[in-house]
Amino acid sequence: MGESHTLFNWVTDIQEGYVEDFLAIGGHRPDVNYRVAASRRPGELVWEHHYDEVRAAAGNDIYIDHVQRWDAEHGAQLVLADNPDAFFGLAALHSASDGRTTEGQRSALLAAAPHVMAAIRLQGAMEHQGAELLRGSLDAMRTAAILLDAGGRVRSVTEAAEQLLAPDTLHIRAGSIRAARPDLDRALQMRIGLALASRQAMPSELWLQSPQGPMLIEICALPRQDWNFGFAPSAIVTLKAPLGFTGGQGARLSSALQLTRAEGEIVALLAQGHSRQEIALLRSVSAQTVSSQLRTIFQKAGVNREAELVSIARAVIEMGSR
Repeated sequence: MGESHTLFNWVTDIQEGYVEDFLAIGGHRPDVNYRVAASRRPGELVWEHHYDEVRAAAGNDIYIDHVQRWDAEHGAQLVLADNPDAFFGLAALHSASDGRTTEGQRSALLAAAPHVMAAIRLQGAMEHQGAELLRGSLDAMRTAAILLDAGGRVRSVTEAAEQLLAPDTLHIRAGSIRAARPDLDRALQMRIGLALASRQAMPSELWLQSPQGPMLIEICALPRQDWNFGFAPSAIVTLKAPLGFTGGQGARLSSALQLTRAEGEIVALLAQGHSRQEIALLRSVSAQTVSSQLRTIFQKAGVNREAELVSIARAVIEMGSR
């Protein structure tokens, strides 16, 4: 509840319309909700005694009306974990007929807390493992991809994507993927936010200029998973290699045509439409060196002309992308 403020919230025996009402009053805010304002450090129990203190100091009629309307004014709570990645708490909401909590009920809540926290850790481990399994599959397909959780935080980065990241273009800072240019970064964050909010699988495209040429960034939501705590991959950001970046293509061509790694990268650049002069500039060598390397490549590949080599190279690349 509360959009990005609380990505997972489960309430037993909830009445229809409660969540909508909670969101409408901004129930996640400490200046509105006396329960939030009364929260303490992890493991410290809070109950009606503390609620009364907050309400006496700065009561908020909006939330009081809310809990009275939904008959959940009393109760007890404690924070289980509070860190940059996630917040977890446990609470018991009491109706007017339940009355204020007793010492025995509060002790039961404290006794349950370690078991709940153990379940949370297990669920978190499973979701992190799921992210790693997905990253492994993407790595096997040589896909340049970055996996984001429900809060937009980076969970995994494939090797191909790491090669495309750079401080002056696209990078990861404080657990978030950011563009160096402020205007592009605003557009990137907006698209990531929309993908996470709508959870629609249609990709959103964004172009970024890198030193090697234009790079296509695609942001796409992954299918929603019920009963997850937000650590599981919720969106994928894929990067399409800019011109001049050969990535896995060079290695694939080297293997297919029995070339050295350097020769495979030259062939990949040719297949991308670069001239010999451009290849020399990209590889920081002379045009004569590139021409000499191409003569060796022609012999190894069994061709006589550059056009033949490019045709074979594109066929090999196309086979690998299927």
